Parts: sequence; C-alpha cells; structure tokens
Amino acid sequence: MNTLIRKLYYSLPVNLRYAARRILYLPQDLLRDKKTLVPPKGKIFTGRGNFSETGKFFLERFKKYGNITPKSHVLDIGSGIGRMAVPFTGFLDKDGVYEGFDIVKMGVDWCTDNITKQYPNFRFKHIPLKNDLYNLSTDLQASKMVFPYEDDSFDFVFLTSVFTHMLPEDVENYIKEIKRVLKPGKICFAQFFILDNGSRESMLKKGSKTFNYDYGNYALMDKNVKEANVAYDKDYIINFIKDADLKIEHFMRGFWSGLEPHPINEHQDIIIFMKK
Repeated sequence: MNTLIRKLYYSLPVNLRYAARRILYLPQDLLRDKKTLVPPKGKIFTGRGNFSETGKFFLERFKKYGNITPKSHVLDIGSGIGRMAVPFTGFLDKDGVYEGFDIVKMGVDWCTDNITKQYPNFRFKHIPLKNDLYNLSTDLQASKMVFPYEDDSFDFVFLTSVFTHMLPEDVENYIKEIKRVLKPGKICFAQFFILDNGSRESMLKKGSKTFNYDYGNYALMDKNVKEANVAYDKDYIINFIKDADLKIEHFMRGFWSGLEPHPINEHQDIIIFMKK
C-alpha cells in the first residue's frame, strides 16, 4: 500500500475501512472456492501477500524456532481471520491445542464457523479491545486485559503483526501476560518494528515505512491513527523483556527499513524470547 493510498485508507472511519475492502474484492470473492479454508479477500483485514503462502512461511519458522510438536498447545495472539491457524490444522494432531483471540469479531466468527467446525481442538475467542486501526466500538483497554487462560498453559505463543499496532502500556501488559501463560522453558515469537541508529537512518533513505512522529520509546507512522503502525526503540523493548525475567533467544532484523535483513527474510523485525 503506497503512502497516498495508506493515508486515504486511514482517513476512513473503521467500519468504512472494512466495507471498502469488501467492495474492492467483491468480484473475486463471488467466484472463490468456498470449500477451501481461505476466507474471502474482502474479509481479510490483516497481513500482506498471499494468504496461504504467508501462513505456510510462518509455520516453518515456528517449527524451526519455537520447538513445537504436533502435540503442542499454542496461543495465537491476534488470530485475525485464520492466516496462521489454517496451516496449523495440518500440523497439530488430536492431542495438540490451538487457541486464538482477536479484537475483530468478523475474523473470530469466520474462524469459528470454518475452522473449529472441522477441527474442534482449534478455538477462537473474541475480546473487544479499543484500537485506532481495528476497533473503536469499545473503551476497554489492552493495558488492563488479563488473558483468559490459566498460568503455564502454552508450549508456544506467537504474535504476527500485533505489537506493531499497539502502544507501550498495552505491549508491556501483553508481555507480562505472555510470561504468565507460557510454560517454563517455552518460546514466544513476536514481530515488531524496531528502531535503532541503523534503522532510523535507513528508513528515511530506502525504507518501505517511515516513523516520523517520535515519542521517545516509540514512534508512529500516522499521528491521527496512532495504532496504524508503531515502532519501538530497541533498547526500550529489549530491556523491558529482560526486566520481565524473560530470556531473549534471537533478534532478527526485517527488511522494512531497507537494511540487510536476517536470512529469515521477513518484512517486520522478530524477537524470540523464552520463559526461564
């Protein structure tokens, strides 16, 4: 999405953003194969690129870095409309468990109607939280949320393009909750936009995104739709994770800023950390 189209999109009220996408893709969606676990394009409200290929890409990385098995209990924070859940249906066995939650009811409903119907060990929860980009119909804050799961419940937790749409108090609370629900020795795979001297300089010259509104520990791409895209100072986020008594396993630079990326070759930066 180029800068002009992005600004026009963000200028629309939240409900009209969803409506505009449904109208744009209506001709294609009328002809789609309804037997596949691929949602209508007009309902896909998160992520970039090919729906199925992106999900497969991430599953391979989860398997490599998350130490998951077919019997793992996994938590997808910001499960969207099933982009990550669908490939997991071919990986987890009947003893494995997939839990996902999202703030957009449309995505949760589609996943429940189409994925849970075939795979009852895949469960989706709608948790309405306020967000400038996705949901303005509530005043409930992510900074106050308690995840609806018991302590030490999961073998693997992941967030794809979630912290990139959250402000600091919300991110800090989520990291604390991730620590609570992870089993000891288990992994969280999280995406960010990370700002350091290199990415700050590079994004201005050759980045696909620029974060011009600097607030110290974080910066925004759009000051009117704050949670459209949020980037975090590297020292701030690394130190917060460490102060939460979590161990950082990997930092993988993405290519959004124009810098040479990690060989994983993903758009966003990735931080992988472990509960001690």
